[in-house]
Amino acid sequence: MKTLVLLITFLALTGCGGGSDSNSNVAPENSSSDSPTSSTGNNTGSQPGDNNEQPDNTDDTNNDQDSGTQDDIGVAPIVDVKTPGNIVRKGATIVIDSVITGDSSELTYVWTQIAGPAATLVNSNSPSLTVILPETSSPNQDDLVFALTVTNNEGLSTYTEATIESVNAMSELQAASLLQQGTLGPTYAEIQSAAGKSEEEWINEQLEMQTTYHMPFLENYPDKEQPNHINRIDAWWKASINAPDQLRQRVAFALSEIFVVSDANSALRGEPEGMTTYYDMLLKNAFGNFRTLLESVTLSPVMGVYLSHLGNEKADLEKNIRPDENYAREVMQLFTIGLDELNLDGTKKLDNDGNAIPTYSQTEIGGFAKVFTGWTFAYSARWNRPSKNYTLPMQPFSEYHSSQEKHLLNNEVIPAGTGAEESMQLALDNLFMHPNVAPFISKQLIQRLVKSNPTPAYVQRIALIFNDNGTGTRGDMAAVVKAILLDDEARKYSSVFEHSGKIKEPILTKLHFWRTLNAASQLNRYYTWNLQSTYGQGPLLSPSVFNFFRPDHKPSELLNSGLVAPELQIATDSNMISTTNGHYSDLIWRMAERKNTLNPNTIYMYGAAQISILESAGLQALLDHYNIVYFAGSMSDATRNALVDLDSYFLNRSPADRVSQLLYMVSLSPDFNYQN
Repeated sequence: MKTLVLLITFLALTGCGGGSDSNSNVAPENSSSDSPTSSTGNNTGSQPGDNNEQPDNTDDTNNDQDSGTQDDIGVAPIVDVKTPGNIVRKGATIVIDSVITGDSSELTYVWTQIAGPAATLVNSNSPSLTVILPETSSPNQDDLVFALTVTNNEGLSTYTEATIESVNAMSELQAASLLQQGTLGPTYAEIQSAAGKSEEEWINEQLEMQTTYHMPFLENYPDKEQPNHINRIDAWWKASINAPDQLRQRVAFALSEIFVVSDANSALRGEPEGMTTYYDMLLKNAFGNFRTLLESVTLSPVMGVYLSHLGNEKADLEKNIRPDENYAREVMQLFTIGLDELNLDGTKKLDNDGNAIPTYSQTEIGGFAKVFTGWTFAYSARWNRPSKNYTLPMQPFSEYHSSQEKHLLNNEVIPAGTGAEESMQLALDNLFMHPNVAPFISKQLIQRLVKSNPTPAYVQRIALIFNDNGTGTRGDMAAVVKAILLDDEARKYSSVFEHSGKIKEPILTKLHFWRTLNAASQLNRYYTWNLQSTYGQGPLLSPSVFNFFRPDHKPSELLNSGLVAPELQIATDSNMISTTNGHYSDLIWRMAERKNTLNPNTIYMYGAAQISILESAGLQALLDHYNIVYFAGSMSDATRNALVDLDSYFLNRSPADRVSQLLYMVSLSPDFNYQN
């Protein structure tokens, strides 16, 4: 797209009309100063009613002679410019042409750059300007403005400006880095598709993609009339492996670790449709507004059962009934504002004694507990005869809702007598508008997508976008996600940070291999029974509402460093051994090309593409491929040398065996397990 501003200045020489002579009309000396006179002196007679009638002393001949002859007027060149197409890539060489209307001989041309990062200009005194665009250290668009002055042999000039908008053209390694953060593990085909685009173009494409929901993948268990827990897991694998809207899938997975529900050890184990509906709700709201997301989470019957505000009744002291405070606590502590007041950059506010300032007290807990009374399953005929519909938002029963006043955050009070639905809206607005929400949620999303230890400045930049997306909207999740991925701490174009990246979650390392190796069973089933015990985690399988790990977890080695490593909370000895065994099972025992026959129920890896690279181009080419797909360019020399040494032990084995062993070594390498 180009913006063309054309400013043409005509420097014209104009002739003056001839002076008067003795025959010119002259008003009588006694004429009034405001009497009308002729500007050209060519009146042909008296005008009726004119108080100062003048005799006609002129003739046409004298008038022509007295007017003089006007000089010819020079004309400046008529110039336009022709720029390249709509999308111009940084670092490209382009040509901007001048287009002259009329005589183009004896013209001089002067091209200059007047705005934007400095480009290299070639042939700046010719009709066509060659420009070598700079490769600037930013994922953002560059606007470069060039000026052309064209002058003819009479000294008349035309000035024209042309604006070039240049964007990044990601290399495969740059694309791989972005997709490590914005997918559930990129395939080489996805990296190739993203390469050549700018970061913003890829993100925008992902934001506009149709949502891949998981419910259509939920099937009944074989020989049963309904699905069970393993069918929910099966649906998650199918969608996660194949969905094209990978950024949405990655963000929803991150949200599932903030707004936690689990069927690992709860009454929800037998509700696969409800659990899948909850995950689809996260997918739906991943790029929506945080206020809508918060309400959808709150009214989900799955969350209502998990944190016990479904069926929560108003106080009845005679029956020893008091409002349940579970969700009231967690919606503040875990879902919106945290325990301590925060600055916009995510650091804690301190009082005059240097102590953290609590965000809420028992008063606010009690107030919100009253808000969350009187809600149960949708379409329930009576309060004590609930429908058990886990797929629709909860509905209120006013007679079970507390009519007492409710004390909220920042000294806001819901008046006594306010109904269930209005109380809910006021309470969620109160939470949503709290100043802690922006840094609290922004930092956790950064940690889930990009790095464990963002600088306060990074958190503040994202929190500002959360508070205002640029058009006055608060809580725009799409704008927040986009800002997180385009920030320089994510892209690392112009800054080098001592502490970047994050430990990869074990389930995501498994999923990355499954996506790149087209994992599948002949029966199209992904029945994985022991994810939590094997990898320490699984989709919606957290052992508690506090997720598999806390965002502020510090292993003993980091206690005095000021750094956190959340994912290492599940890096126990048993989990690391079982994860290693899980990778061995996938990459060694279940590589399809190593088998003579396949079990229809078994999930196999298909390494044909990688085997082909090894056979046709050799080991180093395969390692280059791995460096892009699995390491996003971060494969160290030590890891590469270790892979070469390993392969030397298997040179007499089949290419499929060699690839299996190499992939297993990749899964064990520290470079692969760290998202840099």
